[in-house]
Amino acid sequence: MKEKEATVDYKEHQLVLYVEKKDGSYGPVRTGSYITKNYIDDFWYKRNNMEVEYGEKIRAGEISPIAYYMILEELTPSELAARVGISARKVKRHLMPRHFGTLTLDELMRYCGVFNIPLPNMFQEIVTDKKNVKIGMEKTDNPFFSVLRIRAARK
Repeated sequence: MKEKEATVDYKEHQLVLYVEKKDGSYGPVRTGSYITKNYIDDFWYKRNNMEVEYGEKIRAGEISPIAYYMILEELTPSELAARVGISARKVKRHLMPRHFGTLTLDELMRYCGVFNIPLPNMFQEIVTDKKNVKIGMEKTDNPFFSVLRIRAARK
């Protein structure tokens, strides 16, 4: 790739590429990310639509919280099974609401560890209509206790 072709004006996401310079030598060039500049809005639009769609499915009882988080984390049942340390067959059962109730506390905690969420998030959704409010759930050292922190969003 030539230096002229690699130049992208996007300061929010910078990277270094090694390209052919004007004098024929190769070297590093700092530039913006072409993919981020041109496709990040589309990615966030699709991601938001996916969260809304699967949020409706979980509220309707069509999928379990395990399925919801697995989809958002872009994991397959086999990948999730390997990370949780149980069989893929068992993970597939836990994706259905009727089998979600058969989870042991230990299995549930391992799922939470993989998804990096506190235990209460498996059982609730937090929604706000305020645009200037940021809600965050924080883990504590106690696996049965978390902190829900509500703050004014930074401008």
